[in-house]
Amino acid sequence: MKRPPYPPIDELSATGAMTPMIDVVFLLLIFFVCAASGQTIEDLLPTDMPPSGSIEAPVVPPEEIVPKVKLWIYLSRSAEQQTVIELNDREYDSFDQLAPVLKGVAKLDAESPVILDIDKDVPVGDMIHVYDLCRAAGYQSISFAAEAPRP
Repeated sequence: MKRPPYPPIDELSATGAMTPMIDVVFLLLIFFVCAASGQTIEDLLPTDMPPSGSIEAPVVPPEEIVPKVKLWIYLSRSAEQQTVIELNDREYDSFDQLAPVLKGVAKLDAESPVILDIDKDVPVGDMIHVYDLCRAAGYQSISFAAEAPRP
């Protein structure tokens, strides 16, 4: 009778054939733990799932928010080296006259965008003063004009 080509069971246990398999299992475990730690938790992500049993959810167009008033503040220097303040093409003599107007419009709609168009000759202190007046009035969207100044 011929002997089988594989060794007997007691010889397998003596050579430690289980050690490489345990090492592979631990390496796989470490790999999956490390790979899973970088994933985003799906509970935090908002999803718009259709109701169960429906094929298509009704599409509701988003409402377009149109600001009521767009405030354009233009600062320039006069020949007498005084800062000229214009709000939507209306000229004001001082910052003290501009402040109540800004607060009054902000009470109606504080979401209105404010655009500051500052001439290159205007001192930085005056620009910051107008910016602070807008923030104190309650405006959230204050931007600086990027295009060339008015002629």
